[in-house]
Amino acid sequence: MNVVASKRKQSGITLIGFIIVMVVAGFFAYMGMVLGPAYSEYYGVVKAMNFVAAEATPNTTDYETLRKGLDRQFNVGYVESVTGKEAKLIRDKAGNRLEMTYEVRKPFIYNIDFVVKFSHSVALGSKTAGD
Repeated sequence: MNVVASKRKQSGITLIGFIIVMVVAGFFAYMGMVLGPAYSEYYGVVKAMNFVAAEATPNTTDYETLRKGLDRQFNVGYVESVTGKEAKLIRDKAGNRLEMTYEVRKPFIYNIDFVVKFSHSVALGSKTAGD
């Protein structure tokens, strides 16, 4: 009788259940390792854009100076997916804005790729992060 009673109280995960949990956890860990550098690089792009925008005046229209500043900051921040040529200078009534939209393709497993789209814009002469 004690054997039957003790089996009812036992609980836990079986070996197969443990293996399934580890496979799922490994899948998400690998996905994080693949996508992590793309997001880290995006934060480098945001930091570079904010730095260049803070140095510029709200009415700056010299695209070449902004592009060179971005390229310099991208080099310092180890940003390799984009260049300053991909940035756009948007002119409007409120002042000029620097905008960058790009996507990164990261291979995942066999023929499956992740495509991550990033977009950031910041007002020139602004000390804040933009939208």
